[in-house]
Amino acid sequence: MQGYNQNYGGNRQGNGGNFQNNRENADTQFSKIPFKNEWITNDASSETVKYAEEMGKFMAQNQLTNSKIRSIYGEIKRIQMGEFEKEKSSFYLLKPKVAYALGRDEKNEGLKLFKKIFDKASELVTNQKCYQNFCNLIEAILAYHKAYGGKD
Repeated sequence: MQGYNQNYGGNRQGNGGNFQNNRENADTQFSKIPFKNEWITNDASSETVKYAEEMGKFMAQNQLTNSKIRSIYGEIKRIQMGEFEKEKSSFYLLKPKVAYALGRDEKNEGLKLFKKIFDKASELVTNQKCYQNFCNLIEAILAYHKAYGGKD
């Protein structure tokens, strides 16, 4: 409980046990740095890296574990190894897999943020180049997630 008052702004009594009230949530974090469509439709930039770092850090600090997204990330990489046109249906089916993962752990703010970014980025994927940019963004976010202490 060290740092509790600093991190949560008060004592444990009177807040009904909901410690998230005084912390940033996924919605706040998602809107903190604007997502730019061109990161998917064109190319990455230094802003992409800053975005990936901030989002990955938040995810690591908010309960996202590698095991919660391992199957999703594995499927993203499998599709990447093939041709997007041939793997399109598998790509479209990733969205319900992400929703299912969140449904199993709906209070997980790190996973909520992952879903928000996944949904926003995936809707922009229309071809192999966009898919590659999508993969690069997700990979960068997960690399920072791990760098900031994301657990297995």
